[in-house]
Amino acid sequence: MKYFETLKEAKAIDDHRVAVTFSKGRNGVFDCRPYFGIGYYRKLNDPAFFKCAFVSCGDLAWPGDIDIGADDVWDEAIPAPKTARRKVKTVAK
Repeated sequence: MKYFETLKEAKAIDDHRVAVTFSKGRNGVFDCRPYFGIGYYRKLNDPAFFKCAFVSCGDLAWPGDIDIGADDVWDEAIPAPKTARRKVKTVAK
């Protein structure tokens, strides 16, 4: 990670990927599948639970204190193509 960035917005777009927007405006898509078999991340295998993704303290999170740090999301997210970049809208809970 070159610069410390936090997540500003996150929205599950299917059963394993999350569209993210970072604090300085970078948009991307984060694939969570590599985490699905690890400890408490196994809960993310449930599509209904996965769709509960939100931002907590700048990190990607789910209910039950499940989170993935913004630095990991930054390093592993695929940046959105410039032609497709736009703000990710979150759904109010």
